[in-house]
Amino acid sequence: MATTFQRIATKDGLELHSLLFEPDRKTIKALIHIHGWVGNFYENKFIDYVAKEAVARGFAFLTFNNRGAGIINDFIKRKRSKVDYVRIGGSLEEFKDCIFDIKAAIDFLSRKGYKKIILQGHSLGCQKATFYKYKTKDRRVKSLVLLAPVDDVAFTKIMLKNKYRKSLAIAKQMVKKGESNSPVPKWMAFYQLLNAKMFLSVADPKSASGRIFDYSGELREIKDVNCPILVVFGSKDNYQAKPEEKLNILRENVKNCDIKLVKNSGHGFVDFEAKLAKIIGNWLRNP
Repeated sequence: MATTFQRIATKDGLELHSLLFEPDRKTIKALIHIHGWVGNFYENKFIDYVAKEAVARGFAFLTFNNRGAGIINDFIKRKRSKVDYVRIGGSLEEFKDCIFDIKAAIDFLSRKGYKKIILQGHSLGCQKATFYKYKTKDRRVKSLVLLAPVDDVAFTKIMLKNKYRKSLAIAKQMVKKGESNSPVPKWMAFYQLLNAKMFLSVADPKSASGRIFDYSGELREIKDVNCPILVVFGSKDNYQAKPEEKLNILRENVKNCDIKLVKNSGHGFVDFEAKLAKIIGNWLRNP
């Protein structure tokens, strides 16, 4: 297995860092991992296991930083010969820009000869993978693997309790006043300097991100992706109430959707990495 560090350029000029794992035998299949909110391409230990399992199954495996990496992060931005830095990260990103990041990763692999792509998202990466396939209809993406697709709106309601409606009103008013990129009040912020725009992405059920895994809603986006899907939850997910119930909702409402529950696992699948990798590897044989 060859492992190489790679720099991936997005259409809007960002440089994204990544690791590419490739099998010894030539293949046209690749699995791309999309990390969660304020995460990165190497943090979750299950990435190590999934990479080895994917390569053993004849897939290349790419894990890369998207513009939501870290709470606040400086990214290199290139325009012709000019090099600059732009400050983004999970507290400041624009959710819809995930299309730039994912397309760049797919294009990078396409240039290397990989024609059959599976997108694997973890946490907010699930929303990004689903949103990408729903909006672009990219035929290169053959299936999705969704690890812990949490209903962020429901979680926000639990966290803020009777202040939830007030928080939405404040963030919406900030956007209306042209303060989309300004930090929300500290009592609303999941992370430091979280701006109003990104707060609404996870808290507003009408936002592009918020409605994707609203399990009480229509699930329009994931119903429309029209490709095989594997969804995995831990039974003790830290951020999702009744994960087994949510899996059943997806199985009953979404075509070509396989579900798996990892007993006693939390949101990051800590201590269950090998089991998770086997679930994914077995599914990859015939998604």
